[in-house]
Amino acid sequence: MDIAQLMSVFQGQLFIFGVFSIGNILLLWMMFRGVTNAYVYGANTFGKVLHSVMSVCVVIFNLGILGQISSTLNNWAYSLSQMEGDLGSAQLFVDRMAATGYAEPSLIPTNPVALIFWIAVLIGLLGGMWTAPGPKEETA
Repeated sequence: MDIAQLMSVFQGQLFIFGVFSIGNILLLWMMFRGVTNAYVYGANTFGKVLHSVMSVCVVIFNLGILGQISSTLNNWAYSLSQMEGDLGSAQLFVDRMAATGYAEPSLIPTNPVALIFWIAVLIGLLGGMWTAPGPKEETA
């Protein structure tokens, strides 16, 4: 595989990851909007359980995309480093990534700040929902 083919595949993957990232960010916004609505209108136990399950799924989806993106970047840099010849400006990318081998995607971020962020998001979603008041009484 030459560098042009590698770049084409990589750009296609980044486009797909971008679309999925936008969708997952929209889902995350909807989950936080659900917490806000639970405080305004109240929520019953069924709604809280359903929201909790959906929140965990959305966080896992986001972690999956993050893992796919980071492993793809690493693997692309490693593939470029194994090519013979001049890489041109791609050499800066290879040097910056410092990939030493192929990496498998993981749901656990390698960046500790990202891990803390996603734990905080999950606590915000679950804690926010479970501390919301019960359903409001309708007045006539």
